[in-house]
Amino acid sequence: MIYLIEAEPLDPATGVVRSLRYGSAGYITEPGDVPAHAWFEPRVSDAGNFERYLFSRGRTRGESALDGGNIKLVNPDGELDFLLDLALDGRAIRILALEDAEAPWSSRQTVFVGLMEQATFAGREVEIRIRDRLDLLRETIQTERFKGTTTSGDATEAEGNVDLKDVLVPELFGSPRAISPIVVDAFNRIYRVARFLDGITAVRDTGVALTFMQDYPDVASLKAATLPVGGYATCLALGLVRTQMVPGSLTVDAYVGATIADRSAARLVRQMIPAAMMVDEDDFDTLHAANPAECYAWTGTSETTILAVVMALLNSIGASINVDLLGVVRVRRLELPIGDGVVFDETNILDRGEGFSRNAPGDQGDGVPARSVTLRWGRAYTVYSEQDLKAADDNVPEAVRSFVTQEWRKEVVTSDENTLRHPKGPEIIFDTCFVSQADAKAEAERLMAIYGARRDFFTLEVASDEAAGIEIGDVATLALDRFGLAEGEPVRVMGMDVTLKINTTTIEVWR
Repeated sequence: MIYLIEAEPLDPATGVVRSLRYGSAGYITEPGDVPAHAWFEPRVSDAGNFERYLFSRGRTRGESALDGGNIKLVNPDGELDFLLDLALDGRAIRILALEDAEAPWSSRQTVFVGLMEQATFAGREVEIRIRDRLDLLRETIQTERFKGTTTSGDATEAEGNVDLKDVLVPELFGSPRAISPIVVDAFNRIYRVARFLDGITAVRDTGVALTFMQDYPDVASLKAATLPVGGYATCLALGLVRTQMVPGSLTVDAYVGATIADRSAARLVRQMIPAAMMVDEDDFDTLHAANPAECYAWTGTSETTILAVVMALLNSIGASINVDLLGVVRVRRLELPIGDGVVFDETNILDRGEGFSRNAPGDQGDGVPARSVTLRWGRAYTVYSEQDLKAADDNVPEAVRSFVTQEWRKEVVTSDENTLRHPKGPEIIFDTCFVSQADAKAEAERLMAIYGARRDFFTLEVASDEAAGIEIGDVATLALDRFGLAEGEPVRVMGMDVTLKINTTTIEVWR
């Protein structure tokens, strides 16, 4: 097996992206190939290693763990010193595999598609660290900042005073409730909820509902509007609310997403994926169908990454996000393994002693059956004490009073059987972005079916060609005469650790 590297750094001197090609053996494409006559210079001493996990090692929830290793190129003659002057960081790199140097270009397999970091030079080698394309989601999700230029009531914009200069404008997704908007024009009582909105369902002053009057297309017309006592107007295009009088404490219930179907975790996450990333649309459709529950997220003004918001939504429905070997964004919900898939047994596991082990999950409780699962849902972003609401007295409906005096609502599913058998079993609590109690209850019951039974992680080592075509999230069969696996049990592939230099893959599976 030989490995070929294709890298595409930018040459700052010319502004042109260069194509660099290196191999663990020399290789040249044929005249009819695309690209034709492409020479891969034999400089690769180590094609790298990389780890990919559906969540993180030994876990069934949380952010995906994706770690790339270093590609090593031999450089005894200094001919690769020019890499120091190229911009590699954040640029594309591909690792390809061929049977040998005589194999046709058409038989190549893609091993990895990702991004590079800058090259480092150690003695006679050049090292290039590789990163997964999920790194593109670690950028700040807020795209605008307040200018801080609204220093009088005559200003033509609503950008806040100098204290707001360069503060991030909040982003809103789905349908969060009880948001405290940002004062952006104190002179005209204008507040900003988010960068833009599709609608507002309620505006309240210390729990008392204000009356909606009209939506306006811009700041000028919003400022010019005449409002009655207790009224408010909006400029949804800019996420603005204007009140008739100075409120004691203003909160807003708002939404982005024209219909409830547009506000599922899958639909909201899909909107956040940058256009530069390839996406498996079927995955998002499947995830939406599995759980179309209405969800929400609001960033506030603190710097927040795309990935942080994505994970808050996906964690709500027990799902993960990762990038496959071709660089395509995939989303999957954690489900118990059902089916067959590739069989791992004594014929392909390299060493049944060192090469196979059973491990306790790294989740809360170490895989011991849970006594209960609690989902916190329906967050109130602004919480009041009873004393705060006292002045409003009977003008605050009981449903509103109950909502805003508790940050979270809770849905608890318990197992009497597990409580008896496992008195020290975990009581698991998850925060979610669900809007409705029914959706929280359904997910809590689904999670109890998963965490209410003992769960196992197994690691096994195979030759990399035995793992070809397997993706994290796939179902496989594990058949060994240990741990009740003799008849073959379905397992889910949760992680893969690939070491190209020795052509082995360590696979983590779960049941």
